[in-house]
Amino acid sequence: MKVNYSAQLMEEAAFRHLNHLERSGFRADYDEFHSLADPIYELPEDDREGAFEKVNRLFFLERLKLGDHVLRALEAVGLIPKRRRTVKKSALVQKNEPEEPENQEGAQEEALAEQVETKGEGEQGEAEAEESQTAVEKTDGDKEIEGDDEKDNEIAYDLAREFEERIKEVTVKRAINKVDEGSNVLNRVSGNPLIEMRVLASRFSNPEEAQELDAFLIQEFMHAKDMVDPEFDYEDAFIPGNPSVKNLITARFRLLWNMYVDSRLARMGVVSVLPKEARYREFDNFYRKVPEKQRKGIFEGLWKTEKLTHEELLSMATDLDTLMSKYVDPGEMTDEDKDYIHLQGSPCPLCKFPTYNWVDDPES
Repeated sequence: MKVNYSAQLMEEAAFRHLNHLERSGFRADYDEFHSLADPIYELPEDDREGAFEKVNRLFFLERLKLGDHVLRALEAVGLIPKRRRTVKKSALVQKNEPEEPENQEGAQEEALAEQVETKGEGEQGEAEAEESQTAVEKTDGDKEIEGDDEKDNEIAYDLAREFEERIKEVTVKRAINKVDEGSNVLNRVSGNPLIEMRVLASRFSNPEEAQELDAFLIQEFMHAKDMVDPEFDYEDAFIPGNPSVKNLITARFRLLWNMYVDSRLARMGVVSVLPKEARYREFDNFYRKVPEKQRKGIFEGLWKTEKLTHEELLSMATDLDTLMSKYVDPGEMTDEDKDYIHLQGSPCPLCKFPTYNWVDDPES
């Protein structure tokens, strides 16, 4: 599996991370970056973009190791087995490695200038590629199995290898805003799925917020894993109704899917974006018209469900009766009680328009 990082993400993420380190009093990496980047402005204008890209790649992958967040998230969700990783080193790193430490700064500047000026065709084509690639090294399965429960680890390893062989490439790009963030799986139908992840570069800026970044990546990669899992059976579904109804159903579906992801992460012992209590508050806001006892029962039932499909989640998001019939005991509520449960945005039985202010007592 190849993991690619867009040039725009590497540039902004490295810049923000280095600036944060400099403001925090850690200037070593910041000064080293500028010792390599500043001389580039003296190069011909046509040569600058490729030279800056090499420096950004060097710091994103090698010096700051920001790409490790992505690899750890892929391991955590089981898209790749836990194993040793190798990072594709830039030519700049390869030229710098033999130099003595005390002459390293000057050697890096000379190597960068020499590399940009010579521009060998084969090397240049690789260096100016739009995205940087990280290769995940394949190792013997027996060496990677750890822990006391060897059988369970073998099953987990085999499942991860299965997903890794199914997905050939992961591309991580810079998101424009929070709405743009998220994961998607391209080429699902053709049988050559490619995961595309969009993430804000600002998430990489603060090392103290690394846990939040890891949780976000894990959450999104879990969605992507579901989308390529035959048992989840994801498919692009048409949601009927006007735009407001579609938005409500989409929001409920997103909530239920996030709950399904969070509950599995909790059972795996992995930290998610929101803890169970915060996710319940979100659920409570969407379904507050349901009596509290039944509302808690539905939430706990969903949280304990180990296997759900895309069709089941969409059906429960679309129809409240489907959700309640699955997790509420029929004897707990009468039909009359159910008639008084109206969620915001549900269509009025008379005019069929979405209704947000229901009358609790129609007889009055």
